[in-house]
Amino acid sequence: MKDENILYWIWLAERCGPASKDIGRLVEEYPDPYDIYRLDTEELERIDRISPLLKLKLGDKSLENAYSTLKYCRQKRIDIISYGSDRYPSRLRTIEDPPAVLFVMGKMPDLNNRLCIAMVGTRKMSEYGCDSAYRISYELASANAVVVSGMALGIDGVAACGALCAGGTTVAVLGCGISVVYPKEHARLSEEIAKHGAVITEYMPNERPHSYNFPKRNRIISGLCQGVLIVEGTAGSGALITAKRAIDQGRELFAMPGKINESNSEGPNELIKNGALVALSAEDIISHFDFLYHDCINYKGLKKAKDSVCFVDAALKKYRVSGIYKRSEMHRPNPEPAVDKDAPIPVNRSGEKAKITADGVKTEAASVEGLESLDEVSKKVLFAMSHDRGITPDAIDIEGVDIGQIITALTLLEINGFVDSLPGGMYIRK
Repeated sequence: MKDENILYWIWLAERCGPASKDIGRLVEEYPDPYDIYRLDTEELERIDRISPLLKLKLGDKSLENAYSTLKYCRQKRIDIISYGSDRYPSRLRTIEDPPAVLFVMGKMPDLNNRLCIAMVGTRKMSEYGCDSAYRISYELASANAVVVSGMALGIDGVAACGALCAGGTTVAVLGCGISVVYPKEHARLSEEIAKHGAVITEYMPNERPHSYNFPKRNRIISGLCQGVLIVEGTAGSGALITAKRAIDQGRELFAMPGKINESNSEGPNELIKNGALVALSAEDIISHFDFLYHDCINYKGLKKAKDSVCFVDAALKKYRVSGIYKRSEMHRPNPEPAVDKDAPIPVNRSGEKAKITADGVKTEAASVEGLESLDEVSKKVLFAMSHDRGITPDAIDIEGVDIGQIITALTLLEINGFVDSLPGGMYIRK
């Protein structure tokens, strides 16, 4: 942790919050976060590209929380990489909402000079999906590619497991604080990833895994990589949020095709129909990037991996990765709602878990037909919008809901077809 200004980067991250587009705007004008910290009220008012709310937050000069976070990370040997550090992944700087800091358990690989592929998919995987994800990840890692995932149950966990068993490098991006193990079933997997790669997050160390964190997290998964592979997921699966982020970020999108009568194949097959590249093996992915990364790809390792026998069940047991779901669960009459499936079950106002049905998450407030799959924040955002006039995220004023939650809700609403995005960063209700 050699960043001299790390304290002020933490302070800035706290003020802006996760998935803030203001980070890039601020550092473009003030590369040193200390210069931002020193701005007085009058100087802040002259900055015209950030919201009044953020200007108010930047006026809070308290460093108490930043000091506590820095002290905690030093005690726990948690690395902190700031946006201004030479070690910050260069591809992540190119997205419109880069994290101000990354908290790291383990050692961040040199992502700037290696092929990095994200692998994401459904939590309720089939045997076909499990075996395929493991095989492709094993071959990618054997070829010296870095495998990136969200460490979620299902496909994500299997992808990390495959990379570890190949003796390769893998990175897991969390939707919670670095000191919070989520999902708890992957505690062993988390430890192993940190030994042979890195577990990273933009969230403060003790941040809980709130459901609205995960769509924000997905932009980092795709942002770190040159390509994203989707392995199984229904038409409304959370993996498609990562797919949309990948497209928005200009990343190559790959999808593994599946049987047309399987609900888990709906997502990848639809992506392929709309232009995603077909991936039947790791070689399909690697060959696409050969002209850029030929010198750093281990083709002998790839050939050896292709010829080897993978003992998937033994590998999953070794790293305590979640097992295969029964195939009967794959045939559901209705698709899953477009929420990230590794996110925790939301709770209603009384603190009780919401009821889960085949149609998605139903909360107490779900009284309008067709909105049952939306969480409470998304409903509030939708009802605050107009059918005939566009609105920017920071103009949506809902008590107790911050701008990060509003942006996440708008993303989910757009994916579900409730709103349209307009030029100038505006949204309109359909």
